[in-house]
Amino acid sequence: ASHPVATAKFFHLLITNILDTMIVGGVLGPVKAYFGTVENQGRGSLHLHLLIWLDHDFKPSDLKEKIQNVDFREKLKEYLEDIIKEDLDKFKGKRTFANPDSITSFNPFHT
Repeated sequence: ASHPVATAKFFHLLITNILDTMIVGGVLGPVKAYFGTVENQGRGSLHLHLLIWLDHDFKPSDLKEKIQNVDFREKLKEYLEDIIKEDLDKFKGKRTFANPDSITSFNPFHT
Protein backbone atom coordinates (compact mmCIF):
# COMPACT_ATOMS: atom_id res chain seq x y z
CA ALA A 1 0.00 0.00 0.00
CA SER A 2 2.96 2.33 0.47
CA HIS A 3 3.68 2.00 -3.29
CA PRO A 4 0.24 2.34 -4.94
CA VAL A 5 1.51 2.14 -8.54
CA ALA A 6 3.48 -1.05 -7.87
CA THR A 7 0.51 -2.49 -5.98
CA ALA A 8 -1.87 -1.73 -8.87
CA LYS A 9 0.53 -3.21 -11.46
CA PHE A 10 0.98 -6.39 -9.42
CA PHE A 11 -2.77 -6.69 -8.85
CA HIS A 12 -3.43 -6.23 -12.58
CA LEU A 13 -0.89 -8.95 -13.46
CA LEU A 14 -2.32 -11.31 -10.84
CA ILE A 15 -5.95 -10.84 -11.89
CA THR A 16 -5.11 -11.04 -15.61
CA ASN A 17 -3.41 -14.40 -15.04
CA ILE A 18 -6.32 -15.69 -12.95
CA LEU A 19 -8.88 -14.65 -15.58
CA ASP A 20 -6.76 -16.09 -18.40
CA THR A 21 -6.50 -19.41 -16.58
CA MET A 22 -10.07 -19.72 -15.31
CA ILE A 23 -12.03 -18.16 -18.16
CA VAL A 24 -9.94 -18.13 -21.33
CA GLY A 25 -8.14 -21.35 -20.39
CA GLY A 26 -11.43 -23.09 -19.74
CA VAL A 27 -10.77 -24.37 -16.23
CA LEU A 28 -14.41 -23.76 -15.33
CA GLY A 29 -15.74 -25.03 -18.64
CA PRO A 30 -17.66 -22.81 -21.05
CA VAL A 31 -18.28 -19.33 -19.63
CA LYS A 32 -21.22 -17.24 -20.80
CA ALA A 33 -20.16 -13.98 -19.13
CA TYR A 34 -18.28 -12.57 -16.17
CA PHE A 35 -18.27 -9.34 -14.22
CA GLY A 36 -15.91 -8.07 -11.58
CA THR A 37 -15.37 -5.01 -9.47
CA VAL A 38 -12.22 -3.99 -7.66
CA GLU A 39 -12.22 -2.54 -4.17
CA ASN A 40 -9.47 -1.39 -1.90
CA GLN A 41 -9.31 -2.59 1.66
CA GLY A 42 -8.78 -0.28 4.62
CA ARG A 43 -5.02 -0.65 4.38
CA GLY A 44 -4.98 0.19 0.66
CA SER A 45 -4.55 -3.28 -0.83
CA LEU A 46 -6.80 -4.20 -3.75
CA HIS A 47 -9.18 -7.15 -4.02
CA LEU A 48 -11.65 -8.37 -6.62
CA HIS A 49 -15.27 -9.47 -6.38
CA LEU A 50 -15.98 -11.67 -9.39
CA LEU A 51 -19.21 -13.22 -10.67
CA ILE A 52 -18.96 -15.83 -13.42
CA TRP A 53 -21.92 -17.18 -15.39
CA LEU A 54 -21.22 -20.67 -16.67
CA ASP A 55 -22.67 -21.61 -20.05
CA HIS A 56 -24.65 -24.75 -19.37
CA ASP A 57 -28.27 -25.86 -19.32
CA PHE A 58 -28.25 -27.16 -15.74
CA LYS A 59 -31.55 -26.28 -14.06
CA PRO A 60 -32.68 -26.65 -10.42
CA SER A 61 -34.95 -29.51 -11.46
CA ASP A 62 -31.87 -31.29 -12.88
CA LEU A 63 -30.12 -30.93 -9.53
CA LYS A 64 -33.19 -32.27 -7.72
CA GLU A 65 -33.08 -35.35 -9.95
CA LYS A 66 -29.30 -35.86 -9.80
CA ILE A 67 -29.10 -35.46 -6.01
CA GLN A 68 -30.99 -38.76 -5.71
CA ASN A 69 -27.87 -40.52 -7.06
CA VAL A 70 -25.45 -41.49 -4.25
CA ASP A 71 -22.32 -41.03 -6.42
CA PHE A 72 -23.42 -37.55 -7.50
CA ARG A 73 -24.16 -36.60 -3.88
CA GLU A 74 -20.73 -37.74 -2.72
CA LYS A 75 -18.93 -35.91 -5.54
CA LEU A 76 -20.93 -32.75 -4.84
CA LYS A 77 -20.10 -33.00 -1.15
CA GLU A 78 -16.39 -33.48 -1.89
CA TYR A 79 -16.43 -30.51 -4.26
CA LEU A 80 -18.16 -28.22 -1.75
CA GLU A 81 -15.81 -29.27 1.05
CA ASP A 82 -12.88 -28.50 -1.24
CA ILE A 83 -13.98 -25.00 -2.23
CA ILE A 84 -15.50 -23.80 1.06
CA LYS A 85 -12.82 -22.89 3.56
CA GLU A 86 -12.92 -21.49 7.04
CA ASP A 87 -10.24 -21.07 9.64
CA LEU A 88 -11.39 -20.39 13.15
CA ASP A 89 -8.41 -21.95 14.92
CA LYS A 90 -7.14 -18.59 16.17
CA PHE A 91 -10.40 -18.18 18.12
CA LYS A 92 -10.17 -21.50 20.00
CA GLY A 93 -10.33 -20.92 23.72
CA LYS A 94 -10.89 -17.18 23.34
CA ARG A 95 -13.94 -15.22 24.32
CA THR A 96 -15.23 -12.72 21.81
CA PHE A 97 -16.77 -10.46 24.45
CA ALA A 98 -15.23 -9.51 27.77
CA ASN A 99 -18.59 -9.90 29.49
CA PRO A 100 -20.91 -12.20 27.49
CA ASP A 101 -23.69 -11.71 30.09
CA SER A 102 -24.01 -8.09 28.95
CA ILE A 103 -24.82 -9.06 25.35
CA THR A 104 -28.37 -8.28 24.31
CA SER A 105 -30.08 -9.42 21.18
CA PHE A 106 -30.77 -7.01 18.35
CA ASN A 107 -34.42 -6.22 17.76
CA PRO A 108 -35.03 -3.55 15.10
CA PHE A 109 -38.68 -3.23 16.14
CA HIS A 110 -37.98 -2.58 19.82
CA THR A 111 -38.35 1.08 20.78
